[in-house]
Amino acid sequence: MHIHDVAHTNIQQAIQMISHLPDDIYTRTSIVMPCSTIGKHVRHSYDHFIQLVKQARNQDWTIDFDARVRHTPMEVDRTQAIQQLRHLEKTLYDVRDIPLEYPVTLSASIDPNDPTHYPFASSFGRELWYCVIHAIHHFASIKAICIEAGHELPADFGVAPSTILDRKLDDGMCVISWMKGCVVLAAIKIPAGFDKEGPEWPWE
Repeated sequence: MHIHDVAHTNIQQAIQMISHLPDDIYTRTSIVMPCSTIGKHVRHSYDHFIQLVKQARNQDWTIDFDARVRHTPMEVDRTQAIQQLRHLEKTLYDVRDIPLEYPVTLSASIDPNDPTHYPFASSFGRELWYCVIHAIHHFASIKAICIEAGHELPADFGVAPSTILDRKLDDGMCVISWMKGCVVLAAIKIPAGFDKEGPEWPWE
């Protein structure tokens, strides 16, 4: 699967989640995460994608994820949020032809006591991947707020791809272990005189 397809799925998950949320839960302030709302997490994740493509195709393509615009309508208005996310889908589609290895400069603050923005060499593909993983991280916070409000979300919402793969591997190992156990039991010859229904199994 292409990273652009993953980003598209990511945005679609957000749209579906917002579509099925009541307004009061979308703007509800979390108890376990003070000052945090689902709307703020959505806006924050959206902003990262926007900052990524803001200077797309510029010769000196610089990405500054800190240059976000806070307190926008999409934080409190589900309709606005969905519209913005759909526009983001189109924006990402328009840059799909840019090679993932296209060089970019990441400008980032690294310490709250140091206002300097430091430059780091990166690539479009790497930063697109970061935006996807970063959004999933915030989806996990959104899920926590939904659980707090008694609203259920899909099991894989807000779960990193590596975690899902690991769970599948664990499930596969459980199946293999179960099958091996069946083979071992089938190979055991029950001694004469022992009743399967009674307490006289030799290993009990």
